[in-house]
Amino acid sequence: MNTVYFYAPNRDTHHLFNQDSQTWMGISNNFTFWIVRTYLCLQKAGFPCKILDHIPEKGIVIADRDTLGNRYPYFDKTMLICAKGDREFHPSAYLHIVQNPTEFQNSDNSLWNPYYIDPWAQPNLIPRLTQRGSQVENIAFIGTRSNLAKEFLSEHWLNSLRKLECKWHPIFNKNQWNDYTNLDVIVAVRSFNGDTYSYKPASKLINCWRGLVPAILPPESAYTSLRNSELDFLLVNSINNSIEAIRKLKNNPQLYLSMIENGKKRAKEFTEEKITEHWITFFNKYVFDRYKIWLNMSDIQKRYLFLRRYLKLKEIRFKNRFKK
Repeated sequence: MNTVYFYAPNRDTHHLFNQDSQTWMGISNNFTFWIVRTYLCLQKAGFPCKILDHIPEKGIVIADRDTLGNRYPYFDKTMLICAKGDREFHPSAYLHIVQNPTEFQNSDNSLWNPYYIDPWAQPNLIPRLTQRGSQVENIAFIGTRSNLAKEFLSEHWLNSLRKLECKWHPIFNKNQWNDYTNLDVIVAVRSFNGDTYSYKPASKLINCWRGLVPAILPPESAYTSLRNSELDFLLVNSINNSIEAIRKLKNNPQLYLSMIENGKKRAKEFTEEKITEHWITFFNKYVFDRYKIWLNMSDIQKRYLFLRRYLKLKEIRFKNRFKK
């Protein structure tokens, strides 16, 4: 069986690979999420993997998009896998890990060889206290300021919550993102502009299921791809919809408790064991076969594909600048 190399060029980060997630949970970035976390879980499962601070001359290497940066070297015998996250595709990578099924299903992305894997859940998550029952008082947002729609900063939102005898708790501190102890409802809306955010994961929804807290979410592609019924999350398209959703949960304790019970069941689909299994399947049934194909390709074929990916990235960047 091939060994998979995890690329970590900064040796100051290597201590993270020897520690429990509790020690780095506040370091929330693509490197810890895709590289450190994946390596630790695969190693625990006995999968052959190794950390390297350089790209080897030959082998299978996985790296996150931020670490790879904006240098686009050409690799001959090394097959690079890029954990894309919510960033751009990388021309040097033959395969890409994506965190939203929409990017995997989009035929326009076939050049990048995308493969969807469920995102890891928040480490060391502390669920909501069961003693809170169906109480709806503390309404929260968990994440960075840039991912909170401006409507939730308005007096209209705050005054509406006061009338419902609720309190607004936006949690921007990364060290508190795992604590759902006293939270009753999570609202996670980036915008109401209709963007489906095809590159964003369903992490906030999965964390709500695990945290035993009902979620109020917009129709982003990652969320809707997982939605089986209203019990998964309440769907909103405006700030007024969001206010009505809070009122609905507050006035309907049975709906509230049913959403929590449903979340317990859905959370079982995204355990650390299941996601680790998904990664192992990815390597054993997909990557190793693609690596054999890669090694049998001629240098001309590889350079041609590399050039196509490079030009495609330039085209995407140009179109994005034009849209802006």
